[in-house]
Amino acid sequence: MSRREDIERSFEGQAVLQKLLTQSGSLADVDDVAGAFTQAVKEGVPAPVVIQALWEDEPRFTSPDEAAQLFGNLLGLYELIAAGKKVDLKEAGVKVKREKAQRPEPFGEEGPTDDFIEAAWRYFDDYPKERQRFEHAFENRQDALVSWLDASGLDDAAFGLARHLVGEVFAMLELGGAKVKSIDESMVPKKASLDGLPKALVEWMDDSLFEATSDEAQPLPEKEAEQVKDVVARAAVAMWKSAA
Repeated sequence: MSRREDIERSFEGQAVLQKLLTQSGSLADVDDVAGAFTQAVKEGVPAPVVIQALWEDEPRFTSPDEAAQLFGNLLGLYELIAAGKKVDLKEAGVKVKREKAQRPEPFGEEGPTDDFIEAAWRYFDDYPKERQRFEHAFENRQDALVSWLDASGLDDAAFGLARHLVGEVFAMLELGGAKVKSIDESMVPKKASLDGLPKALVEWMDDSLFEATSDEAQPLPEKEAEQVKDVVARAAVAMWKSAA
């Protein structure tokens, strides 16, 4: 969530909030949210606790402004209810169909940005056949890279995660207009210099590994996470350099 002190708290009405919720991937409607806020006010539960429960996974946004608008509307609605103001939710039954994501524009020489990565995964979520097309391209062109991963000494769970992340890096680079060559072992650096990768890509890898180590069901041990980070970073550097 964006820093709450920087957000303009203003409830713009049911239709606007419903559209923002749906666009972000939340299954809740405004009536549900208002009811949860009303109960939270009675029990002294702060707004962020309720808001965080509106998504099963991380919310999706096309831009920071869209995120700020959604959280501003949610906080604005909470404050109206907390102040005992009457809120008109007569349109609460209106369903707003979420617009499908547009294919992101190529990222250019600077590589993927935070906005590009967010747009890329929203695009893949909305177009699973496109995601599958990139998966097939990875399998067909990067068999030598997968063989190198397989020989890296990772156990089954760590190997599965590493292969998944390397495949996602490949898909993002290709979606952004980069043409990744077939990588063999000679092209993979012995040590990964993250300075050679776009900053947003490094942060995305760190976030993905943090999620893996924080998984409630089967958390990845920290030692294995470091091993996964090493091989994924080296593979990513090789793919990024091949596309330069």
